[in-house]
Amino acid sequence: MTSQGTVARPGALLAGFFAGFASVSLTFGVYWPFAPVFPALVAGVAAVVPVKRHRAFAKGALIAAMGVVVFEVVFVVVMFVVAALR
Repeated sequence: MTSQGTVARPGALLAGFFAGFASVSLTFGVYWPFAPVFPALVAGVAAVVPVKRHRAFAKGALIAAMGVVVFEVVFVVVMFVVAALR
């Protein structure tokens, strides 16, 4: 829902999410504990760069970083459960 006649433009948000997800994909699963570090750095830099819609881009990158953190937590829990069932 928008207020005062503003139009929602998710382009910058989606671009930030894509940049964060792409940077995570570059680890190729080798350094998976460090996967959320680069999207978090991208979000931090994008938050302070004075460019139009920079906060939406930073928000998208931060969402990607938090998604990776949640995935890693679930992955580790599943890994321990599988190891316990053996």
